Amino acid sequence: METLTDNHSGTKAGKRFRLTVKSAEEAVRVIREKLGDKARVLSVRQVGGEGLKKFISSPKLEVIAEIPPEDQLVETENLDNPKDQIANSEVNSPSVAPSASPSVKPSTNESSIPTATEEDILTDSVESDSFKILAKTGFDSQLLSDISSWSNWNSIKDLSLAESLKEITIGLSDRFRSLKVEPTDDRIALIGAPGVGKTTTLCKFLAHEVFMNKKTPNVLKVENGVPNPDDALRIFCEVVGVTLYRESNKTPDSSMDSPLYLDFPGLSLGQADEWSRTQEVLDDLNVKTRVLVLNAAYDKQVLSKSINLGNNIGATHLALTHFDELSNSTKLWPLLLRNNLSPLCICNGQNVTGDFSTNVLNQMISRTFPEELYARGFSSYRNI
Repeated sequence: METLTDNHSGTKAGKRFRLTVKSAEEAVRVIREKLGDKARVLSVRQVGGEGLKKFISSPKLEVIAEIPPEDQLVETENLDNPKDQIANSEVNSPSVAPSASPSVKPSTNESSIPTATEEDILTDSVESDSFKILAKTGFDSQLLSDISSWSNWNSIKDLSLAESLKEITIGLSDRFRSLKVEPTDDRIALIGAPGVGKTTTLCKFLAHEVFMNKKTPNVLKVENGVPNPDDALRIFCEVVGVTLYRESNKTPDSSMDSPLYLDFPGLSLGQADEWSRTQEVLDDLNVKTRVLVLNAAYDKQVLSKSINLGNNIGATHLALTHFDELSNSTKLWPLLLRNNLSPLCICNGQNVTGDFSTNVLNQMISRTFPEELYARGFSSYRNI
């Protein structure tokens, strides 16, 4: 298997190529330009940086594509016999490295992933009932209900699976882009329940500001009536050259080139007075940018309660952590589209070396569909 380069336009049929891109849109464009319209995608998986790059780089997509021999050309939309296509793909893929093929084993952490038997049943009805296929492969029921209320749903529901995925992707992207984008100020507070990853997210913000934006941020550790130790954060700040303060009257004046980040202790979802005290402190310190940090792996009811409490104290933005623990991101779409919080970033991993991305839309789309469905519909994906 070869890495796709500028010299591969007009390549011969039967060869396979690996390319690493920033988004699905870029992959489609490169494949069509270099390999032509007959090329097909064999697998798609997310890859990240190594070492220090994990602080400052967003995940990329590794795509395996091939130009099939003339006698094996199959239209992407023709899924009347998907089992034969899957079998052909398995027989013809010994040259692909094992690490390049996405796993299709059921997750042990989430029960929404179908078993192999269920997948066989789903592929039998792929042309006639994309809605049921998405439901059985873990699509969030609330999101499916929202999609079925779209004005163009009657035209989407009768499309093939690949076309349905494409139209749903376009619809979600359009609605995401219509959200109000609130700019960040020079004073940024991170708030949320205990254990959601506020301090870890703060460290990722600091690394992004220092290495990518070339700014000089400062940090204020706020007690808010609750002990808020700073050992780990202080060490990280020393490593990246950021000054940490524990008294608000000693912090320097903030600016867009030298923003002040505020780290609050965890706020209990069952203690509304803790959130009220936090609002008073934020008002006293004139903090306008209030980032609500949510653990994306939490139950929807917990996420909704956190958002309601955040709205009560004037939260303006949303940061999602533990995003890599989700089998898909569909439960998050209704939360993002129905609230007035501006999506700010998505974080992977439970430590500061995990990936951090401000391209929330790209991250959400990349985890919306199960990989096996996403790869199958990838070649007909339209630029969004």
